[in-house]
Amino acid sequence: MANHEVSEAIKKFAPSSPYADDLGALSREVGGLSGHKISLSDSLTFHVPKREMLKAARFLEREIFRNRRYHRDGFEIRPNDTIIDIGANMGMFSMWAAPQAPEGRVVAIEPMGVVGCLDLNVRLNKLENVVVLNAAIGPDGEVLEFLDYPSFNILTHQVGARPAWTTRLLVRLLLLQQQLEPVQVRAPCISLGTIIDEFDLKTVDYLKVDCEGGEYEILRTLSDEHWGRIQKIAMEFHELQPGQRHNELVELMEAQGFEVEVRKPFFDYHFMKFGELWARRP
Repeated sequence: MANHEVSEAIKKFAPSSPYADDLGALSREVGGLSGHKISLSDSLTFHVPKREMLKAARFLEREIFRNRRYHRDGFEIRPNDTIIDIGANMGMFSMWAAPQAPEGRVVAIEPMGVVGCLDLNVRLNKLENVVVLNAAIGPDGEVLEFLDYPSFNILTHQVGARPAWTTRLLVRLLLLQQQLEPVQVRAPCISLGTIIDEFDLKTVDYLKVDCEGGEYEILRTLSDEHWGRIQKIAMEFHELQPGQRHNELVELMEAQGFEVEVRKPFFDYHFMKFGELWARRP
């Protein structure tokens, strides 16, 4: 894959790392984590830098690689596809997608500190077609506030969102067990439209979105011109605040010419307040 220039507007969102230019030092740093590695089905290795992140990493690996969470007819990733991963978390989806698009590109965006795990794995696995951004998707120049849950980093949501009672109970039990409290974190924003423009993306072949309720503002504020570049969307929708209803997202997508399929597994939707949207152009 040819190297892609990154503009100054994008560079400021690059994750900070003391090992950015020294993979040898990075490899030595994580060398003692032999028990914290997960072999992926695409011959890559997922390194988990902290023991408390291991359960979440194994959960995501099982969901995405073994249970084939994103394998779906009509949503195959081609060798030269451009993929945007919103809510990349520790990077398991990007690790799954990148080897399938060796001549394409993956732009992975994650606002929380767990982005360091994503950046670590991109560099140790030498995935040159992945660009990592440490940011939230939102209005350019603004700052969003999130609640981050130590040792349960697959849940992070904006302050003001209210997860389902079953989720809150599970989190509370986990945090009490480890005597931890949720942490409030501020993250700078960049809009989806700006990402599309700054990377000069003529086409976004696959847009993956999993951002715990942030999907509503992302799509509400997207211009028709940027909508027109998107071909497929795989989204986990959430209904965590008043006014968040997945029917609105379906209407937005259909108005832009997408065929949309909604999946609402009974327990997920009625007890956890989330489901799936799969959208593609005919």
